[in-house]
Amino acid sequence: MNIVTTGDSKFFHCIELLAKSVRKFYGKQAIVYDLGFSEEEKQSLDAHVISLDVDVGFHNFTQSTKVPFIQATHKPFCVKHYFDHFSEPMMLVDADCLFMEKVEETGFDIGVTLKPRRKIDTSDHYAGVLNTGVIFFNVNAAKLIDRWIEECQKPEATDQKALTDILSETIDWKHHDKVYDWYDLKVKTLKIEEYNDYYLKNGKIFHFKGKRHNKEVYKQLIEAMDRDVDIYKVFRKLTKKPKEWPINFLTNRLRRKE
Repeated sequence: MNIVTTGDSKFFHCIELLAKSVRKFYGKQAIVYDLGFSEEEKQSLDAHVISLDVDVGFHNFTQSTKVPFIQATHKPFCVKHYFDHFSEPMMLVDADCLFMEKVEETGFDIGVTLKPRRKIDTSDHYAGVLNTGVIFFNVNAAKLIDRWIEECQKPEATDQKALTDILSETIDWKHHDKVYDWYDLKVKTLKIEEYNDYYLKNGKIFHFKGKRHNKEVYKQLIEAMDRDVDIYKVFRKLTKKPKEWPINFLTNRLRRKE
């Protein structure tokens, strides 16, 4: 199995450590699709770097219910390129992932990480059901990949919503650890807490998504991993907003002092 990711200079600090974790647990280089590294960064990475010009949103955002979502619609193009040039199974992971141990799963064709039941909103595929930070491709699922590319070319698309919409044609998303059928393709729903752990607890793969991959925050979270502490609590503390007092409360306090 090959480990594949995508990224540019903004994610280099994450990809550098991701590549080291792949070398540690798999004894090989990660495959990194270059969407905007400097030459110095490319030369310094312990990875097989592939430059690919993808004319779709990498850093673009769309918005649903006033919440911005990164589009990341470049992903299926990278997957298609991979299977045009490689025959081994692969795992596509976001640039801000980090392996805690070696992960290889069989018995299915595609593996997607399903959110906990309490987090699932099957009516809103922007915010619910899946997180596409980790996807297993044990086979070249050409039909699914082509459909994913087609959906990702639509306005306001996100990679996550597009993939969820496609798979929802036959999958009801009611069960974790179940193998579903998508037009003769075996699709397994894997637990986010185990394979795509953005709470940074006990997962096999940690996912430093959102503010977790901010360069300074990421650095402090990585340093905290060497200590016996709750990393997610460290993250919450680092990103906690100062308490905003209501303006009428402050006004009343000032009046009392007069």
